[in-house]
Amino acid sequence: MPTAVRPPTTDIAANDMTGEQLALSTSQKVSAITMHGKVTGGRVKNGVQVFLNVPYGVDVPRWSDPQPLPEDYKYPDTPFTVDGKYCAQPERTYKQTNTIRERLGLGQPTENPFFADIYVPSDYALSSPGEQPLRPVRVFIHGGFLQYGSTSGNYYNQQFFSAEHYNEVRVLLGHRVSVLGFLGVDEPAVPGNFGFKDCWLGLEWVKSNIAAFGGDPSQIHLSGLSGGAHVVHQLIHQAARLAPLPAPFITAHLQSNAILADPLTPAVRKAQFEAFCQALGADATTPNILDELRDTAKYPTAKIMKAVQEMGELCTFRGVVGSDGWVRADEMEFQQSGGLARGLRDAGVKCIVAGDVRDEDSFYRGVHPSKIYDELVPNIARYYPYEQSQRFLDSYPPIPRDSTPEQLDDRLGRVLADGQVHLPVRLLTKDLTAHSFPAVRYAIEFVPVSQGPKVSHGTDLAVHHLRLSVMEPEEVNAALTFNKILWEDVDNAVKGNGWKEKAEEEMLVLSKGGETEWKADWRWPLLRAAEKVFRP
Repeated sequence: MPTAVRPPTTDIAANDMTGEQLALSTSQKVSAITMHGKVTGGRVKNGVQVFLNVPYGVDVPRWSDPQPLPEDYKYPDTPFTVDGKYCAQPERTYKQTNTIRERLGLGQPTENPFFADIYVPSDYALSSPGEQPLRPVRVFIHGGFLQYGSTSGNYYNQQFFSAEHYNEVRVLLGHRVSVLGFLGVDEPAVPGNFGFKDCWLGLEWVKSNIAAFGGDPSQIHLSGLSGGAHVVHQLIHQAARLAPLPAPFITAHLQSNAILADPLTPAVRKAQFEAFCQALGADATTPNILDELRDTAKYPTAKIMKAVQEMGELCTFRGVVGSDGWVRADEMEFQQSGGLARGLRDAGVKCIVAGDVRDEDSFYRGVHPSKIYDELVPNIARYYPYEQSQRFLDSYPPIPRDSTPEQLDDRLGRVLADGQVHLPVRLLTKDLTAHSFPAVRYAIEFVPVSQGPKVSHGTDLAVHHLRLSVMEPEEVNAALTFNKILWEDVDNAVKGNGWKEKAEEEMLVLSKGGETEWKADWRWPLLRAAEKVFRP
């Protein structure tokens, strides 16, 4: 048995994907009985029982709200053991050094990624689910700026380590991204926010069906990385707005992202829609333009994605103010004034967790290369209103207008790391605790040798997901200790066991040397000037 001295180890390689293990002749078939019939999965090398690409919704036309499975829907007899799909998406705007397999897994692009990947501990008897206690459930939303990503690939698909060690059911939700998930415009009327709605529908499916896989529907813990954390932030706002209806989760964990500014309106996104149509060779003023764009014969998926890649600084699709109850215009005021805290409490949510890593900027400096100074603000404005983006840039010490591309990348990396991650995760926990809602903040300054040397954006997945395949034994011990202290604090909040609020500039730190302790936040003072841009 693993101990603090002798932690769990594995001989499974970092690139040994779940789908490949399930395809082995030695993989034993397993099955679960859901409200939509029997589903068949398989065991991976460490014994964990896995079901891949299990539908939680039906296919829908482009830019339509997701729809649940009908009551009379029956799952097919085909085993759910194939890493078969991910949401269709454009090529990334920044240079890639890894393969499509590493980024997206083994599947093919689809416009309907309404599926769940489910990992069940090896010793849970799916054949007799009522005879043993249900396990906690961890639902994860993948990252990718809301533009890219997959539930598979090297970064996410080895959930079998954490499922087995922590004795919990792990679920990853597919959802729409980029133009498919976040096109929003006033005319023609496209409400947008489809990717957020997809994940909400997925959570509702989990709550209704996870008991069939050994999961406890009363213990659903939501999490997401980067763009996935942005999704999580929107979902906690939605849960608060729908209160007192129960939320489909009791905690939420935002990893290296959160919302900093109110969303743009569909009217403001009109220019983006026109640019999209122009890139497609379509006339945005055509009376039935939306019906035309939904024609998959005239505009196949590949053509849609190629058009996005030709849109320059307008290629980034985000959430918009919705008229259907999704994404409100006053999100930040609602959060700061205590509305979010009150709503979450009334919805049955117990705690919010948010954190970052030390070297976020080492990733963000490369995502939107700038050749000249005047490209900085347009690149920042991919994520924030233009005027606010200018003031955001001006809140930092000036750099020469004739700065080199490397210097421009350094500055943009700093601004985006602060705006996408460091500042909003601090403001979120500050706003919640100011209104007596439990929120826990952490920072990770440690990175496994195989993932370093920088503690860059996403390298903390090894810690959060216990990726034994990329860590040495002493690194595993560091990850286990950090997670134990972090989740014991969260558990105190969930169970009402005397959770104690920390000071605003205090956080749990996994240090460079692998030690975990509560420490003063050295970064907060460096963010105060930027804070004034968004909180005058």
